[in-house]
Amino acid sequence: MRRTLPAAVAAFAAALALTGGCGDGGSGAGGAGEAGPGAPLRARPVITPDEELVPEEDSGDLPEATVQVGLDCQRMGQSRDFAGTAERMGRAASSGDSSPETKAIAKVCGAAAKANQGLMGEAYHDALQAEQQSSDLHPQMLRPGLRMLNHTLLVAATAEGDRATALRARAALERLGGLPPEFLRDACSVAADPATLPDCATLPPTGTRSSSSSPSSAPSSSSSSNGPEPGTGGPSAPSPEEPVQPPGDGGPTQPDTDHGPAPDES
Repeated sequence: MRRTLPAAVAAFAAALALTGGCGDGGSGAGGAGEAGPGAPLRARPVITPDEELVPEEDSGDLPEATVQVGLDCQRMGQSRDFAGTAERMGRAASSGDSSPETKAIAKVCGAAAKANQGLMGEAYHDALQAEQQSSDLHPQMLRPGLRMLNHTLLVAATAEGDRATALRARAALERLGGLPPEFLRDACSVAADPATLPDCATLPPTGTRSSSSSPSSAPSSSSSSNGPEPGTGGPSAPSPEEPVQPPGDGGPTQPDTDHGPAPDES
């Protein structure tokens, strides 16, 4: 009996290690209420300006308060302080001291900050309000501000199942310089019903780079069987980057200046 006790203790310890221990297990990987290490993670979209709201070299005739809001918005992607950004944008958008153009860009950025926190209902509501105020955007911020606004609308409307608004935002992005596949992936990643956005059924997997405006984007110069993805092209990348003519193409193959056969001296 003395020899069986250590063996029983060892067996109990091994079983304890395999089951993750006693208690609720919430603090370990795969514990209660947590996904295990092999479970797929659902990426949350991060919406930031894809064009400068405020040029770093010269802010032009932008009012100082509007410049500050624009810079704060541009830094959101680096700071990842989405809650703090949403709070600051909310104060700027509701302040009686803010100009209409400051309120307009603050509303746009605040809606994006809420979407970045996963607050899609609030982001959707704020983005619709920002859309109504978009005519107040300063001319220097008009295009980047509208692109950011429609990116937020595309994501939030898809999350909320508002097909008409999602398609309207999609069309607006096409008109404003093109619709990157990443924007569509952001929307499809939060779609409660993928049918809200038809692109969700045909979107290529993450990591696949394609551009409808550049049919020669594949490394091969032969025609590809894959057609352009809907809405993925735009004037932002109007010309191929030179895959049509590979390096060295069109030049002489090898000059025939090497040693040929020696003439017969006999």
